[in-house]
Amino acid sequence: MKTKHKKLGLALGAGGWRGLAHIGIIKELLKNNIEISYIAGSSAGALVGGMYAAFRDIEKVESIFRENMNYRRLLYAFSDPRPKWGIFAGENMEDIFEKYLDNRQIEDTKIPFCALACDLLTGETIELSKGKLSKAIHASLAVPFFLQPVKWGKMRLIDGATAVPIPVKTVKQMGAEVVIAVNLQKNHFPMSDHKISAFKTALKTSQVMLYHLAEYSQQPADLVLFPDIKENGDYKNPFLGFVKRGDVFIDGEEVVKNNIQKIKELLGQN
Repeated sequence: MKTKHKKLGLALGAGGWRGLAHIGIIKELLKNNIEISYIAGSSAGALVGGMYAAFRDIEKVESIFRENMNYRRLLYAFSDPRPKWGIFAGENMEDIFEKYLDNRQIEDTKIPFCALACDLLTGETIELSKGKLSKAIHASLAVPFFLQPVKWGKMRLIDGATAVPIPVKTVKQMGAEVVIAVNLQKNHFPMSDHKISAFKTALKTSQVMLYHLAEYSQQPADLVLFPDIKENGDYKNPFLGFVKRGDVFIDGEEVVKNNIQKIKELLGQN
């Protein structure tokens, strides 16, 4: 008699370029024949999670990222200034997503998926489980100040990390029996140096808030993975990690390797 394994849900956390680790995590889970039944993502987690949910092909997702991890694509993504609501409109960034997703709707993804955002007008957490996938990813990534809010009906949506950096409760409600959360906030603190600038103070202040919000939102998970992403290099531009930090894919693989027995036990595969 075949053993029925529990349905796994991934709650993929926010973290900018550190979200590249999500690709390594999914790759390593699949190498171990672990099926992913549900995905919810916030910010960078929505980007990787939405892409994988759409294609159910992590090699394709990785190739898409590697194709765009260069200065030319980064410059294009952030070459639509719109200073009224944010430095950039984000429309070019959404165009890049749409190039691959081709008007795909969230309800048509191969794996059930939900992106997290926040309505700037009401402060409410918004779960995007229907509608245009590329726009939902854009909304979940709309970092305040850098990107203008995304118009969604009467709402003005901003980065999901402002409300729920790791959407554990969401993926549980979707039907997951076991939830693995991915927290990308390891190694932000203590600071590696004490050269303080206005920009670094602002960046670190946002990281403090994200650190504590992530710690709170991960609590209902059955297991929390903390990829060991090293904070090295001079990142005055927080987006440059997408160009410079291809090593983060491997950090995702390693954290799954280190926890694979626990994961299999949770899913009833031992």
